[in-house]
Order: sequence, then C-alpha cells, then structure tokens
Amino acid sequence: MHMDPVAARRTQAGAPVVHGVHVALWALDTLIGSGAVLGPIASVQAVFNRFVYLDTPVDIRIAQATDDMVEAVVSAAGVETTTVTIGLGRSEAVTVEAFDHPAVATKERMPNAPPLSAMAKQAGWIPPEGNENLFPHLSSAIGARRVGAIALTSRLVGMLCPGLHSVFGSLDVAVVGDHPRPGLGFQVDVANVRTRLVRMSVAGSGLAGSVIAFARREAVAQPPMDRVAAHVVPGCFAGTTALVTGGSRGLGALTARILAAGGARTIVTYAVGRDDAAAVAAEINAFAAKAVCSAVRYDMMECAGLQIEGVTHLYHFASPRIYRQKAALFDAAVFGEFGRAYLGAFFELCVALRPNVAFFPSSVFVEAGRPSEMAEYAMAKAAGEILCEEMNRVEGFPRVLSRRLPRMLTDQTATLARVATEDALATLLPVVKDVQAVTASR
Repeated sequence: MHMDPVAARRTQAGAPVVHGVHVALWALDTLIGSGAVLGPIASVQAVFNRFVYLDTPVDIRIAQATDDMVEAVVSAAGVETTTVTIGLGRSEAVTVEAFDHPAVATKERMPNAPPLSAMAKQAGWIPPEGNENLFPHLSSAIGARRVGAIALTSRLVGMLCPGLHSVFGSLDVAVVGDHPRPGLGFQVDVANVRTRLVRMSVAGSGLAGSVIAFARREAVAQPPMDRVAAHVVPGCFAGTTALVTGGSRGLGALTARILAAGGARTIVTYAVGRDDAAAVAAEINAFAAKAVCSAVRYDMMECAGLQIEGVTHLYHFASPRIYRQKAALFDAAVFGEFGRAYLGAFFELCVALRPNVAFFPSSVFVEAGRPSEMAEYAMAKAAGEILCEEMNRVEGFPRVLSRRLPRMLTDQTATLARVATEDALATLLPVVKDVQAVTASR
C-alpha cells in the first residue's frame, strides 16, 4: 500500500499512501524546528486517523499548547489525518529493561503475513536502520537512537506484525533511560480476533511504550471459474462477445467468469492491473481449453473509447476508488471524476462499440442510508441512470439495462468491521442472464 499502486488498490487505502510514522516524524521535526516546542520532551503520542496520499499537500497546526504538552494536527488536502501529542518535561530517570528476544530478520522484501490467531505469540528485536538522519531537529531534541526507534515501529507494524495486512493505529512512547542494545524490542500483548486489534509493548534505545495496529482483511477473492461454472448452463451465452470493463478483479472479473462459463467470448479491460487481467483471461481459457478470453488496456479517464469489432454486450464495471477522504460536504473534483467514469466513458463506449445491449451497474447507495463520504459516487450513479433512460429513448443507441446492485464484498467494500453484504455470485447471475437475453439491436 506504500510502494505498489496495483497492490494498494486492493487495500482500504485504494492507492499508495505515506507511512504514518513518517508523517508523525515529519510533524515532530517541523514543530521542534519551528520553535513551537520548547524544553525537554518526555513523551510522544501519534494517532493515525486517515491516510495521507502521495502528492497531497500537507499542513500542520497546533491545536492545543500548555506548559505540559503540545498537541498538533496534520491535515492532507484539508482532511485531518494525524494527531501528534508531545509531552513536555524531564524524562524518567530510569532504564527500562528491553525485551530479551532474538533479533528478527528485517531485510526481506516481502512482509510477514501471520494469521491473526498466531500474532499473540509474536516477539522479537529489530536492529536499527539509520532513519534518524532524516529528522535533524527531532534527533537533536531526543537523540538519534530514539528517533530511529520510533521509525522502527513502522517496520514492526508493516513488515512483522500484523505485517502485510496491517493498518497502524497509534503510537504512545515515553522517553526513558537508554539501553545498550541498539534497536527496538517488541512483544504482542493483545491480538483480538473479533476487533482485529493488535496491541504491542515496545522498548529499547531510550523509549518504552505501546503500539496499536489493526490486521486488515486480505484482498477479496471472487469465486473461481470452476465454482462459477457449476451455476451456469453450458452454452447458454454462446454466440455472443462481451466486453467487461474493469474485468481484472472484483465484480468485473466475476462477471467475465459467468459469461465464459455460459460460452460467451469475453474481453476484459484493465487500467493498471495488467497481470491481474492476464490471470483472469488465463483462468478462463484454461477452463474452456481454448482462447475465448483476452485482456486489453483501457483507461476510462484517458481514452475516448475502444475500437473493437463484434462486441454484442458491454458490461461497465470499471470504477475509480469509491471511498474518498474529503474535507467538505461536496467535492466537485471528486464528482467530476465519477462523472467521467460512469457517464462520459460509458457513453463513449456505447457509441464506439455499438453493442446490442449495455449494462450500467448502479447502486443502492443512490437511495437513502449511504455513508456521507459517498455522496459524489451516489450522485454520479443516479445521473448514470438518467443517461440510460435517455439512451433507451433514442433510436440507434444500444439497449441499456441498469440495476441498483446491493453492497457486495469486494476490495472496495471490505472493512475492518464485518458489514452485511450480499453474495456476489448469487446477485450477478440473474443480472447477467437478463442482459444476455437481449440479443438484437433496436
């Protein structure tokens, strides 16, 4: 979620984000360098509430300042993301015994991915890495080794525990006596299977305290080809060629499998997930024992349409990131992005491909009860429904079908807490059958 845009789109963030600890260290360094923090530092607390996306303007403001503490808030594009609290005063004149655990390997490129049930047994010692030189003002205030230890908490959460599927919740450490062993020790105190919360004690290099993280759910895997085929009559969609935008994953990939199970030729599109799209095509072709599916690149935010002959059915599942962080009730730029994806791109594809029928997936979030941050998404979907009505009124356009789909479990809807969702296969099967039943142009 920090380095790979394709991997990041399958996380809660949806796109690459800055390490939370980097944001906190930057904030601490900025506060000290600006003179906003005077006197010795006794403790540091950071709470990570929202993501900081790459290339987003960031600012910091002091929310509260007393003789004992300074509290500051970091905002990204107007959205409050991180709260940093600095406790002032002399540090405890004691040396905390760091954990006597063996050193853990820290140079692997791939993070650990232990099951949540096994995290309660995690413990170890992380050697230093030299990140302290990036924050000179903070290093001058609390010492370079302590800065390095704070930075190591990011490696702890992101690489070791919870590891690959993690979100950093908060950090709370006190400045204490130094420890001769460089680095940071940790041990898991709580790993709650229900809330997916992981609380760890940390100590070493002049710091002692706790870290809270959350174990994200793994990327959502839609039903594979063999399971899908068990619910589809062989040959029921034979003689049709379907283009599925956004077919590299999620509901688009599942729709492509349903179509292929019924004997349709399928074309799946991708914007950045080329390997994912190729894997979907390979799975379908292996099942059919012949080349019935292909993958093509299509970026709906850039292209005016695809020039592909013989497409009889269009399914428009391509979508930008649905959940957005925003500072205002309404964001015109976000609405414009959704409008481009759901209105402009869909219309242009219908004009360019001239399929017999096109499917526009709307959403129940058009109705009341949607989360407030999804207003622009719902408004664009509602406008898409109107576009479908208008196209159906005019001769020469393909027949357009639209359905308000319920919430189904996908990468874009997965959350830490379990939320009621409908079964994707059971929901999409009748939809695909209805769309495929339209075979003749008007």
